[in-house]
Amino acid sequence: MEPHIPCAELYLRLGDEDVLILDCRPSAHWERVEVHVPGALRMTPEEVAQYLTMLPDDELIVLCGCDLDEESVARVCRLLLLRGRNAVCLRGGIETWVAEGFPVESHFASTGTALQR
Repeated sequence: MEPHIPCAELYLRLGDEDVLILDCRPSAHWERVEVHVPGALRMTPEEVAQYLTMLPDDELIVLCGCDLDEESVARVCRLLLLRGRNAVCLRGGIETWVAEGFPVESHFASTGTALQR
């Protein structure tokens, strides 16, 4: 089983220069839920596999849409761990992050300003 990080712990680590958040949600979910965790880098699982060596040596926190996407996020985490990377999965994904009221950014906003929920 892959290690997990609760949303509250990730919130405390936002802005940490040694942490990179990888948002690996499928395109359909990305378009339906038009927000992301502040500072998250959007990468598909295929892009993570292809560009793995280009990712910084930071702790990698991988998220998908929700618990229903758990298997896809687990595969990305597993790949990273097998390649010797420090990676964890965000428990509950973006839907839990939003439901618990943590800050989000809109990835379709023309102004690029952060939104609060």
